[in-house]
Amino acid sequence: MAKRFRMMAAVCLFALAVLALPRAGMAWEGDGPRFNVYTQGYGRADTDDGGSYSKVESGVTVGYKWLTFSYTRTKYDWSDSKSVKFSDGEPWDELNRLALDASFDGYVNEWISWFASGTLISAFEDQIWDSFSFVPRGGLKFTPAYDWSVRVGAAGFISPVRPIILPLVGVEWRNELDYGLSASVGFPATRVQYRFNDVVSTRLAARWSRDIYRLSNDSSVAKKGYVEESGYTGGAYLDITPLDRLKLTVGAEVLFDRELRLYDKGGDEFTKTDVDPSLGAVFRIGYSF
Repeated sequence: MAKRFRMMAAVCLFALAVLALPRAGMAWEGDGPRFNVYTQGYGRADTDDGGSYSKVESGVTVGYKWLTFSYTRTKYDWSDSKSVKFSDGEPWDELNRLALDASFDGYVNEWISWFASGTLISAFEDQIWDSFSFVPRGGLKFTPAYDWSVRVGAAGFISPVRPIILPLVGVEWRNELDYGLSASVGFPATRVQYRFNDVVSTRLAARWSRDIYRLSNDSSVAKKGYVEESGYTGGAYLDITPLDRLKLTVGAEVLFDRELRLYDKGGDEFTKTDVDPSLGAVFRIGYSF
C-alpha cells in the first residue's frame, strides 16, 4: 500500500509541476511576493481515551504569484500521558508540516469563472518518508450580481490513510476590502467581516481542517503509523493594516468537534477518540511586496 501511494504522490507532484506552467487567460492569486509568520496556542483539552494535551503552533508562509510554500511546527504538551489508552508513553512531542500549493483562476465569460489548485503536503513526526498527501481542488464561481457570487466545487484528499472527497460550496456577499459589512458563508470556511476603514477591520470566522502525520519509526502509538487530527476552528479577530501591504492579526479561537484517528503503518485504523473543546489565541504578521 505504501509503495502504491508513493507512486500516486509522484504522479501528483508531476501534475502539479505541469499545472504550474503559465498559460494564457489565467489570473494569478497575487501579483508579487508574500510573507507571513504566525503563532497560536491552545489550552489543555481531554481526550476520550485518557490524558489531555495543549499545543502551540508556529509557522511561516512565503509565496509568489500562483505558488505558495509553508512550514508549520506544532509542539504538544501532554498531561497524564500514562493514562492514554492508545500509547505506551507520551504519544508525540512535535509534529511538522511542509506544504507546496499552486493556485489558479480564470474566466469563462463575464459572470462565470473557474478556480483550480493543488497542494502537495509532507506531514511527519521526524521521518519524511511515507508522509506525503495531495489535495487537488477545483470548481466554478458564478457572479449573478455585482455584490454576489456563488462557488461550487470539490476537493480530494489523496493520502496514505482514508482518502476522501469533500464539497466546496459558498456564497459571498461583497468584497472583504469593501467598507462596512461583507460575508462569505459555506464549507469548509465561513467569514463575516466589518471593515471600518483602510486600517481596521473585525471578523468572525470558522473553518474545518484535517491533517495527517506520519509517526516516527519508534513511536509509542504505532511504529511508522499515522495520526489524523480533524475538526473545526472558530474565532473572533481584529485585523490592522498600519502600512500599505502590512497586516497584523490578533484573535481568540476555539477548537471544537475534534477527533484523533490512529492508524498502523499499513494504513489500517485501530482507534478513534474525541477531543474536548479548547480555547486559544493567535497572532499573525503578513507582508506583500
